[in-house]
Amino acid sequence: MNRRTVTAAAEWLGAVVALAVAVWCWIHARVMSEFGPVAPGAPSFEGTAYSGSWIAVAAALVAVAGLLVIDSVRRLRPGPAGEPAEPAPSPEDLGLADGVGPGTVEHRGAE
Repeated sequence: MNRRTVTAAAEWLGAVVALAVAVWCWIHARVMSEFGPVAPGAPSFEGTAYSGSWIAVAAALVAVAGLLVIDSVRRLRPGPAGEPAEPAPSPEDLGLADGVGPGTVEHRGAE
């Protein structure tokens, strides 16, 4: 196994763990409360309240899990020549000073 495969497997494991924790958070977001009868002879009822903090943490964990899966697929998917995809070269590798244009810029006066 090469480093790329190990990293992708670790990302999948992290995604599974993040989803498991998200389910745990989602379950703990719901709080059930039992209320007695309001009037004599009326039935008691149960109320449900949701905690926005737990739901937000669960949603963030699902987003992180999705990003981990997307990145692992990107690592394992072969490039156009059948080779695994490599990160794009940095602007310095391309000879670009600031990543916007050529390394040297000729300035001309007003014409």
